[in-house]
Amino acid sequence: MTVMSRRNLFAHAARFAAGITVFAAAPACAFSPLPALPTRSMPATEARIAWLRLLPDGRVRLLLPRQEMGQGVSVALRQIVAEELEVELERIEVVLPDTAAIAPVKSTVGSDSVKDFAEPVARAAALLREHLRHGGHAAEIIDRGQPVTLRSLQPDVAHRHVGQARPTEQIAAIVTGAPAVYAGDIRLPGMMFGLVLPAGATVAAGDDNVRLVDLPDGRRGLLSAHPGPLHARAAGIERARTPKPMPAMDVDVAQARGRLEHRLRNDSVNAAAGWTLDRRYDIPFAAHAAIEPRTAVARWRPDDPVRLEVWTGTQDAFFVRETLARQFGLSVDSVLVHSCRIGGGFGARTIVRAELEAALLAQVAGHPVKVQWTRAAEFIDGFHRPPSSHRIRARLDNDGRITDWWHGFCSGHVIFTSAAMPRWMQAVTGFVKDPGVARGAMPPYAAARMRVEFSDIRLPVDTGPWRGLGAGPNGYAIESAIDELASIAGQDPLQFRLANLDPQHGRLRACLERVAQLADWTGAKAGGTGRGIACGIYKDTSYAAVIADVTVGADGAVRVTRLYCAQDSGRIINPDQVRAQIEGNLLWGLGMVLTERLPIEDGRVAAYTFADSPIPTMDAMPAIDIALIEPPGAMPAGAGETAMVAVAAIGNAIAAATGRRLTVLPYRPA
Repeated sequence: MTVMSRRNLFAHAARFAAGITVFAAAPACAFSPLPALPTRSMPATEARIAWLRLLPDGRVRLLLPRQEMGQGVSVALRQIVAEELEVELERIEVVLPDTAAIAPVKSTVGSDSVKDFAEPVARAAALLREHLRHGGHAAEIIDRGQPVTLRSLQPDVAHRHVGQARPTEQIAAIVTGAPAVYAGDIRLPGMMFGLVLPAGATVAAGDDNVRLVDLPDGRRGLLSAHPGPLHARAAGIERARTPKPMPAMDVDVAQARGRLEHRLRNDSVNAAAGWTLDRRYDIPFAAHAAIEPRTAVARWRPDDPVRLEVWTGTQDAFFVRETLARQFGLSVDSVLVHSCRIGGGFGARTIVRAELEAALLAQVAGHPVKVQWTRAAEFIDGFHRPPSSHRIRARLDNDGRITDWWHGFCSGHVIFTSAAMPRWMQAVTGFVKDPGVARGAMPPYAAARMRVEFSDIRLPVDTGPWRGLGAGPNGYAIESAIDELASIAGQDPLQFRLANLDPQHGRLRACLERVAQLADWTGAKAGGTGRGIACGIYKDTSYAAVIADVTVGADGAVRVTRLYCAQDSGRIINPDQVRAQIEGNLLWGLGMVLTERLPIEDGRVAAYTFADSPIPTMDAMPAIDIALIEPPGAMPAGAGETAMVAVAAIGNAIAAATGRRLTVLPYRPA
């Protein structure tokens, strides 16, 4: 057997002046035709995607089919390639490709990157390995489904790279501030800085270095050769504050008008009989609050086949390309989008705004233009997690088993949102249930009779995907209700969950049992300290259980002192990256429960800084203990949003400490 060492890999590569390219097959959901909306799961096309290239110097270049936004997909797929080729990780070079380098792939959303792409990337690398091992001379390798052993995904095999902790890509550059990592680092000759004014906005008089320009779409913008004067002028923008009617997000009002629009399960439930529990939960607007404001650089090249070139951090470079081509009447081949690392996405970077603004300003300026949103613009002009209102009614039998479950709720849109859809399309989708709103609404518990239904409400504030979509709010309502049912039944919250869990969810049971062991669970506490538990399933593929410890001061101030999480996301490629994703989820959950609320006044966002819409800070960070569960033979599943389903553990801990159920988020001592 020939081992692909650095030396013989170089020897194989040296035979090919241009290297070897592997054209890999993809999962059915990987490719998509160019869409009117951000690309999601679409049927495969006949396009080939060049993911791997063996370079003449012996390095292997992986053209990443996903966007990198801190979730670590670049290092995970790199580990898979190194494992298949049996070489050092340093021999694998990862590149965020531009839209001319690979065929269209779907948006980087849904925690699907490793789940969808581990196997096809492994196949591409394995085909290259076997091609070289058997002395192949072709400069192109095409995956036609031929049998090949995927060593990186084999269970019960000692691996050199897969399953090992490896640092994230570009970590040194991120920490040291090295150039060309983010879109904000891009510098082009003659580049100007631009800002598009909101409709109806006025700007205070100021620096002569800033000029006001009219844009082709009827808006106005500012241009400057230096960012300083432009940022100073941006701070002086006065926005039109015409009030907009804001529909009430009130599930009781919606139910009083008749049945809710969409049903996920519709058993016959006796509404006239008494309920063991009848509780309402309300969850407000929340912002994405990514640390990097959205940024784009655009350059027009009138004498080149590529007419428009854009650098941006986006979750869907091909949607950016399609949108700009349509806006400016260009072919998609004449628009080139360079993907940059994203400093926080969470669903916010799925629509095209800063990119379009940069292109419009560059067209007028005759120079490359960088547009970098201010924090106020991120709040006011971005889109946000919609508010939701939940009513859960449930009955128990004498043994503490759930017999009836009725969850009705209403929410602003998540997928079929005005942030990404024209009005005519919104009208069409009004007859279809929004899958983002519905995510996580089906409880993992057995009940003889169950009704789960909801209504979408169109809001004047742009809404859209936010980490976990509806799973965070729905999970909070469900797990809060389950905890209260356990209290009414006089049962331990852990044992109540285990007793009522649907038998098909053995992997969730394992998470509950493991987190209880991790935290040495002996039950909820009281008297100024509290301990709460919650669990859930994300997209039917990943499982998590969380225990939270909190203290409540005499003034009512809550501090989360420790969080425990057991998570099963299937096969683990890089345990450090999975842990990092879980930690991020838990901190998002802490913010959701304790601090995050985007203020709305007269139907408009009324936040300009983090002081107006706070997020958790370093001093709020609790100790975190994580147990990773990897079932034998399981394939990788999404890890990036799973723990959001169990953030109710914090609310349940507050209830244990205070005797008061937290039904309106975020927590306020009063």
